[in-house]
Amino acid sequence: MKKSLQHIIFGALVLFVGLAACNKDTTYIADPVSSSSNAYIKFLHVSPSLATITGQADNVTLLNLDLKSNTYSKITGTPLAYEKYFPTTTNVYAAISAGLNTIKFSLAAVSQKDSLELFLKKVQADAGKYYSFIITDSIKSEANSKAMFLQDDLLTLGSAQIGMRFVHAIWNDTAAKNVDLFSVRNNATIFSGRSAGSASSFTPLNYFTTSDTLIVRRAGTTFALATLNSASFTPGRNYTLVYKGNGAVTTATAKPRSLFVYGH
Repeated sequence: MKKSLQHIIFGALVLFVGLAACNKDTTYIADPVSSSSNAYIKFLHVSPSLATITGQADNVTLLNLDLKSNTYSKITGTPLAYEKYFPTTTNVYAAISAGLNTIKFSLAAVSQKDSLELFLKKVQADAGKYYSFIITDSIKSEANSKAMFLQDDLLTLGSAQIGMRFVHAIWNDTAAKNVDLFSVRNNATIFSGRSAGSASSFTPLNYFTTSDTLIVRRAGTTFALATLNSASFTPGRNYTLVYKGNGAVTTATAKPRSLFVYGH
């Protein structure tokens, strides 16, 4: 009886070792699936002509299509108007499902039933990634508007650095003429030759202990198009600086070209 028990134990041990040896050679044809099913998005409304484009008030609610129920649910809380962004809390993004998303632009909607659809936009968002959707006057153009759905590849920064990205979001800027971004504090151009509808990557910059004046200039000249005075930043953070507005006007009430900054 004792020998039989020993044989059983020995046999089980051999079987266990054999299985372990087999598993050792197992190869996975794909990486394990991430447990996160969300992507993260921030919306910024800098379309000066949105009311003209849509024929409706400049008061937009954003909704997202739920593929399971085939209904739309609200993303934004308070409707967005020009120069507003969502979420408004510093560093926060709204969570959306990873994959292909259909975002519905509606007129101040409370729910799907009472929402006046303005247009739909499809965006591909990867799990765990962060994005900025910058609403510009290109919004009706499927080809151009994709340039303003930006992946936010934020930098890991030193204690005396900031990360900055420059976005040229004026769609009616003078054809074939680019812009530079000049830093008075640095006495240097920090972004150069940016065309309408383009976005730079995030760039590490030395942090200034005092405020800076940032000037958008016509590329290769000192001709100022827009100025941001008393620009101050927190070290270790990333920022997006957006050149926005109607490039053809200078009157303050007509949404002229100007600079807008938001943090990540």
